[in-house]
Amino acid sequence: MSSNDIRAVIRKIVSGEYKSIEDASRKLRTEHPNKVTPSAYTIRRELVRLNYKAIKKPKMLPLTRSRRNARFRFAQAYRSWTVEDWKRVVFSDETKANRLGSDGLHWTWIDPDGKLRQRNIIHSYKYDGGSVMLWGCFSWSGPGFITRIQGSMDSDLYCSILDDEFKQSLEYYGLEVKDIIFQQDNDPKHKSRKATQWFQDNKVEVLPWPSYSPDLNPIEHMWAELKRKLVLYDEPPKSITELWERISYVWNKCMTKEYCEKLVESMPRRIEACYKAKGGHTKY
Repeated sequence: MSSNDIRAVIRKIVSGEYKSIEDASRKLRTEHPNKVTPSAYTIRRELVRLNYKAIKKPKMLPLTRSRRNARFRFAQAYRSWTVEDWKRVVFSDETKANRLGSDGLHWTWIDPDGKLRQRNIIHSYKYDGGSVMLWGCFSWSGPGFITRIQGSMDSDLYCSILDDEFKQSLEYYGLEVKDIIFQQDNDPKHKSRKATQWFQDNKVEVLPWPSYSPDLNPIEHMWAELKRKLVLYDEPPKSITELWERISYVWNKCMTKEYCEKLVESMPRRIEACYKAKGGHTKY
């Protein structure tokens, strides 16, 4: 096959028409039995030469047309915001941290003999050993207070967290309610009548946020960094209490003001990426 033919094959791989390099090579042999078709090795070499890179497909929430439109309208509305504008925003979210195992992605280097050794594997447990639900927030000023959610979160507990950890975070950094804009996702607890009333009573401005948009919230990177740090411990925590102690230590020690500033500085780029994708998924 000519170089033009190989490029046509590459276009089909990149577009997803061929599921993989191996799939492309196999189908080409079937479709052109009387031709010399490129091997998987040849196709891979050409992809590398053209600077394509293979990545693991990220898991993303499905976006319907209405969700894409909402994200696009949000990007349009806030595209003009600069870092100075985003400095006012307090970002918030919940996440889960496991005692055993991890939600994060791990890479490993195996020996030339190809054998898997203990250092190359992640153990999968029949029972997860428990987990901790967390609520946290951060802003340009730095990380806010993080809290362990005891039991299931409802609107009453959420308002209690706002009264305690959220207000304490503002007080710690000397911020007034009038100085900030609060960000939250569209979880039913966050949008409940009780929570809505709390924001009104406390005169807290809430940033309108599009559904299914974790890629636009920089706190997701903070959660990922927290979990990456937890994995670096040599031994898993012996109890949920020890897990919480490690979480508190990592949050307060490693989530620095400089790190928070970098996350806030990414907001104009996130919004621009969403705008250019017309509300579709972004690399974030």
